[in-house]
Amino acid sequence: MKRAAIPCIARMFLSFIFIMPLIAASCSSQQKQENVLNVGLLLGAGGLGDRSFNDSAYDGLLRAQQTYNIRFEIADFSTDAQSNMDALRLWARNGFDLIIGISFDNLNSIQTVAGEFPGIKFGAIDFELKADNVASIVYREQEADFLMGVLCAMLTKTGSVGVVGGTDIPAIRRIMSGFSQGARFQNPNINISEEIAGSFADPQLGYDLAIKLYNQGVDVIHNAASRTGLGIIEAAKESGKLTTGASGDQRYLAPGNVVGNRPKRVDTAVMLLVGEVLNGSFESGIRSLGLKEDGLALGPFDSDIVTPDILAHLADLENRIISGEILVQG
Repeated sequence: MKRAAIPCIARMFLSFIFIMPLIAASCSSQQKQENVLNVGLLLGAGGLGDRSFNDSAYDGLLRAQQTYNIRFEIADFSTDAQSNMDALRLWARNGFDLIIGISFDNLNSIQTVAGEFPGIKFGAIDFELKADNVASIVYREQEADFLMGVLCAMLTKTGSVGVVGGTDIPAIRRIMSGFSQGARFQNPNINISEEIAGSFADPQLGYDLAIKLYNQGVDVIHNAASRTGLGIIEAAKESGKLTTGASGDQRYLAPGNVVGNRPKRVDTAVMLLVGEVLNGSFESGIRSLGLKEDGLALGPFDSDIVTPDILAHLADLENRIISGEILVQG
């Protein structure tokens, strides 16, 4: 028995019914894709795995991806400035909605490429840059590092503490200034050693500097050196001395030697910029984040080293800084 042939017009109708959902799905997919925010992030020296500045920025991207409808790409910092600008230009030519450069290392690259693409929004994190299409976010590091200076002054048994910065840039100068002010606030007679490593990406250099300081009688070092600071942690572990940090939680790297950290919330800045682009409130200009704005944080700390009384003292001083009662110079 032969099947009856389906008339041409019926076949056309059935095909139309079958194709329509595919067209609708395609349009829906295309519309969804168009609503995705594209973000490019140029890392600072040290790259991912520094357990510090760069990792915090990456965490901010992951949080933004979970919170908002975004896709992102990252590029490693290169000592070749041309490579950095090539990465930024590629994102700009592809029409990325937001391009972020983190750390002072990227100031010249962001400044150049932002000038070439005035219609693209740029974020500059941890350095000041004035341009019509750039939102620059810096930190009042001195506020939290004042508290770390207080903490180190309370923990030292030799009366000598140290602070090691990565390179001589404004943020590191603010960290050292705040640390010294806090240490002397707690103990006016304390001895403070300050060192600039000259790199954020050389753990061996950090190790050598820390060993030198520990051999000179320093027993607590405040580490503000990113990947270079991993060497400081190794030196503290080997010497049986203490170190605090200006990054994420690194206690697991040397339990009993890493007291705790004062993380700079680069993730907060990344989330802030992404949110502003999404809701249309992105504005150029320079702003600063401190304790009040959750741009900086304290701890967590090793509870075997930092007692409840010490924590209470730090919390009291933090509130006095936020209220303006204590003014920490940058």
